[in-house]
Amino acid sequence: MDRSVPRIGAGAGFIAVVGIIGYHLALMILAGQRVSGTADEPAITAFYGHSVIGPLGVSQFLVVVPFIVFAVALRVTTTLPWFGGTPVTRLLATVALAAAIAEVPVVLTEIAAQAALVAAVAHGEPVGGLFRFWDTLYNSGLYVLEATWVLAFGLAIRGAAGFPRLMPGLSVLTAALLGINVFAIWVGIPDGATLPSAIAVAAWLVGASLGMRRLAAAPGTELALAPTT
Repeated sequence: MDRSVPRIGAGAGFIAVVGIIGYHLALMILAGQRVSGTADEPAITAFYGHSVIGPLGVSQFLVVVPFIVFAVALRVTTTLPWFGGTPVTRLLATVALAAAIAEVPVVLTEIAAQAALVAAVAHGEPVGGLFRFWDTLYNSGLYVLEATWVLAFGLAIRGAAGFPRLMPGLSVLTAALLGINVFAIWVGIPDGATLPSAIAVAAWLVGASLGMRRLAAAPGTELALAPTT
């Protein structure tokens, strides 16, 4: 039986994880701790005075592609006859895919806004309003979509063979952390305190990609709904 869809999805998922983690590590190393939830214009200007932030963001334009492939492949996998999904499973996976696709233009916009912040600082222009737009979009609104696709996909694949046993619990925990992050800049939660959610999302993507890779490699024509570790 053809297992190319989960195989492609797994590969795309691993590429997306490497791209996302690599970007954030490079940003931290080259520009330091990002600023968020502040109106302190000197602090904003100091951070976005690092010209490398603009071109570094271009890498995230490219990461969007494997992320889309991953999300579509995971949705398609839940419809394959041997997956053993139900109508509710497919509904959850469809909701997750919709949220994942909706996240793409948000990510593209925030990357462009970030590059605009770098240019504004370089030209000595005020950046308070533009920064607030970026911060609200990226560090508040985006988390709603991420929490939706993490939880919905997590519920759709629960119990499926090949996926790690911890996926349902990790999905709920990750979605909860992301939900809290929606309010972080509004209630004064330090930006560093949102790091656990980023780690959880990365772990979730790895787990889902690993699950699809196992599905692609599984022998036989039928996969029972029995999770593996």
